[in-house]
Amino acid sequence: MGTRHRMRKAGQPLALAVSAMGLVIGAPAFAQQTQVFIVESEHQQNLPQFQPTHVNLDQRKLTTRGHRELILAFTAEQGFARRPLPLGTVELHANGELKPSGLDYEQSLQKHGISSKAGDRLIISDIKIESDKIVFLFNGGPDKKHKYLRHIEIGGGMGSSPIVQDDGQEPVGSRLTLVFDKYVPEMTPDQVRALIQPVMDFNVKTPLEAYVDTLPPQLKEAILNHHVLVGMEKKMVIYALGQPHDKTREEENGIPFEEWIYGEAPQPTQFVRFSGNRVVRVEVAAVGQDLVVRNQDETGGYTGSGNTHEVKMGDAAPSADGGSGKRKAPSLRLPGEEQLPGASQPVQMPGQPDTKPQPIPAPPSSAPGENGHWSTAGNSGNAIPWAGRQS
Repeated sequence: MGTRHRMRKAGQPLALAVSAMGLVIGAPAFAQQTQVFIVESEHQQNLPQFQPTHVNLDQRKLTTRGHRELILAFTAEQGFARRPLPLGTVELHANGELKPSGLDYEQSLQKHGISSKAGDRLIISDIKIESDKIVFLFNGGPDKKHKYLRHIEIGGGMGSSPIVQDDGQEPVGSRLTLVFDKYVPEMTPDQVRALIQPVMDFNVKTPLEAYVDTLPPQLKEAILNHHVLVGMEKKMVIYALGQPHDKTREEENGIPFEEWIYGEAPQPTQFVRFSGNRVVRVEVAAVGQDLVVRNQDETGGYTGSGNTHEVKMGDAAPSADGGSGKRKAPSLRLPGEEQLPGASQPVQMPGQPDTKPQPIPAPPSSAPGENGHWSTAGNSGNAIPWAGRQS
């Protein structure tokens, strides 16, 4: 509590504290015996509501000239993702629905992983126009290069080698398939941009503008006005106020938290407290004014990062009967089977009593006697002559 307490003391007139009260994850009752990782599934976000487009389309089929213009217009074109995109395929029907959608869309993000977050930059790395659809590959697409050829090998007596060498890089992109009813109609590039607007925004924006456009209006306004709300995520606070002047990590009632400090006296000082990825408390202190504390959710129920999953590792939690719950060492013996004689012993750790069997003493050393004959040391009275001994 050192640094933060002193700053508040000097600036109760001076300090500003920002904290928030969103998701507070309680520590396990026996945390000293259990390692716990809290994993927040970032793909379970407040997805922007899907709004079908209304673009007037020509009744004629796409001509050769129109085909060429679309290829030239969209090759290496850049824009911003309007929603999180899965590491896979998204199908968008022209002036129609998006598939998958709703809960199925979240499950797709969960199953395949996220290729691009809302507001991330997208680059169209390839475009293919087929009879009734246009296929866009974003950021390299979701498949490895030479998907099939890299599994084919040619060889002889000296061995074999694949036709195409695998570069070892995992794909990180996504695919958008724009589907039409019967055929791809004659269209201009601007009409195509309007059709895929629910997925990709081609307007020139800064990263901040691209990100806040994916948020609810209340959060968007707060970030653009450089104001922190209880319930925001760390990324939102950085966009609103930038990187903090200082960071501290402390505990309160056994619960760890992180606090970001903005500003220095005599300017107003803000203390933003996080529990996990959420602002749970905000304190603002200014010279000559009372300390302002906010610890109630101000985001209107924004859920953002969604559910959390608790993964335990290490020793098991203590049992209800008061046992320690410590795991037994792994063994191939059946329950009740005793260790066989002569089996290897457990590894002896430093500081533990030595329970290893004592080594067998070495046999007494031998040396030649005074008469030149060999005799066993310690038994000179029964010397065995060497010279002239009959076998």
